[in-house]
Amino acid sequence: MRQREIAIGDQDQGIVEDARSSVVDHLDGLIERMSVEERSEPGRVQDAKELTVRWYDRLHRAYHGVPLSRDQVDEAMAFLDQAARGSVAKWNARQLADELGKLQRDVEGSGLKDADRAALRARIGTLRDGLERRLEYRREDDDALVAVMDLIKKAPTAWGERRLRRLEPFLDRHRWWL
Repeated sequence: MRQREIAIGDQDQGIVEDARSSVVDHLDGLIERMSVEERSEPGRVQDAKELTVRWYDRLHRAYHGVPLSRDQVDEAMAFLDQAARGSVAKWNARQLADELGKLQRDVEGSGLKDADRAALRARIGTLRDGLERRLEYRREDDDALVAVMDLIKKAPTAWGERRLRRLEPFLDRHRWWL
């Protein structure tokens, strides 16, 4: 598979406009490969940003014969600070939507009363549809997730506890990017 050409720009430029999507794609790939546990650690995201700058520096060095200057590295890191927020929000949305899909398929065996099962299905569906449509986890999704979790708490203990353990990490993730 041939990788697309990445614009480098002048020797004295940081990440040029034409290269920004490639740089973000590289960062997205690194963040995507992180596990759920790692993704909840801002230090891991910082590592992904640094690896992305080093990757771009290698491209710059190969093209111009010199590494990025300190100012160019600082500029790239500032750009990646913003890009990382979007990337983490996107991957958290994808993971939560996937987890909600599993939960939705499992609601029938929850032991909840009919009305609570219907309410849980509806809340899960609304939250999941929003996440899949936006591809971004937002602060207001916390409220929707809490409402889903409140309904799960009405289920028999064993079923509810397993599902809550799967959802709780999403409430605690990355307050720095929200």
